[in-house]
Amino acid sequence: MAIKRHSLHRTFARSERRVEGEGVLRMLLLAVAVAMPLAAVAYLRIQDMRLGYEMKDIQELIRKEEEQSRLLELEKSKLSRLEVVQQWAASNGFVPATATNAIGKFFTQKDQEMAKLRPVPSI
Repeated sequence: MAIKRHSLHRTFARSERRVEGEGVLRMLLLAVAVAMPLAAVAYLRIQDMRLGYEMKDIQELIRKEEEQSRLLELEKSKLSRLEVVQQWAASNGFVPATATNAIGKFFTQKDQEMAKLRPVPSI
């Protein structure tokens, strides 16, 4: 019977240590359980802010491309209108305007000066 008491005493001492260990583990588990949602919220906030900045950049790029497209369409409209007027003038017997009237529209003053200084050889 003395052996049983001794073994019971040892078992009891081991179980107390497990209980203390379980308390520490429970505290760690509680700390992790509280920290994980907070970390997830912080991560999502950071991602939201980063995506917001990227979306702003993309919206600015889209706005610039739409403006460029609008300007190109406007220029295309002007050229097609000029073409229609030239065709109408030619069909009604008027002398079509030469390309010299378009020089000021399509070439800047600097371009015209460069053309005078460095003529391009014709092929």
